Amino acid sequence: MKQKTKIKRLILGFLIAGGIFWGCQAQVDDLTGPSSLGNVLSVQGLFGGAGIQNDGASQATIRVEVFTVDLIPVVGASVTLTTTLGTLGAAALTTGASGAVTTTLTSGLITGTAFITATVDNVTANTSVPII
Repeated sequence: MKQKTKIKRLILGFLIAGGIFWGCQAQVDDLTGPSSLGNVLSVQGLFGGAGIQNDGASQATIRVEVFTVDLIPVVGASVTLTTTLGTLGAAALTTGASGAVTTTLTSGLITGTAFITATVDNVTANTSVPII
């Protein structure tokens, strides 16, 4: 159990450092797994400032990473995404060599918090993006 906690902390550190590196605010809400196939799933929403504008055009980047418990990227994992607000650029994606996929969340005209859920195998992870 301690090893899983250490892995989660390590991955969370990489995700946050990546968000800072890109000059965006990283909202990492969930890191889950392992799945029935032994995969770990993380999801993050990347946006600048306090959120994205409710103008129907502003976008945040949604990034999902799938890897084994040994931190090896999983190639060919099917990722399904849903959102409660806004529109996703793609709702079904397949991971490449890095084990990651990205898509966009485009705001609508309604303010609130978009809750994005990523599903791989039998596990889900969540993140949120404020629409202001």
